[in-house]
Amino acid sequence: MRKTIWMTAIAACMTLSAQQSWAEERSVTLHISGMTCGTCPISVRHRAMQMPGVHAATADLQTASATITYEDREQSAQAIAQAITDLGYPAVIAGSKQ
Repeated sequence: MRKTIWMTAIAACMTLSAQQSWAEERSVTLHISGMTCGTCPISVRHRAMQMPGVHAATADLQTASATITYEDREQSAQAIAQAITDLGYPAVIAGSKQ
């Protein structure tokens, strides 16, 4: 009986592992329009960090850009750019990397 339970548990774990796709950490750079003061990059960073799967965010007023690190299983570069655009800072994807 114990062996049957143990084998069932192992089979269940193997099935779960096969169904899960592993998340990869990615980074995207966005060109951002409309940042005019020192508070704007803070707002952009704060909005990005509120999104599920986002691990890090930086925004720079001088370069009018932001770099966001996220897990691709939970988030997409397009969704991040859209969230920042919806905040009032039009964002365009400049580049991404794994």
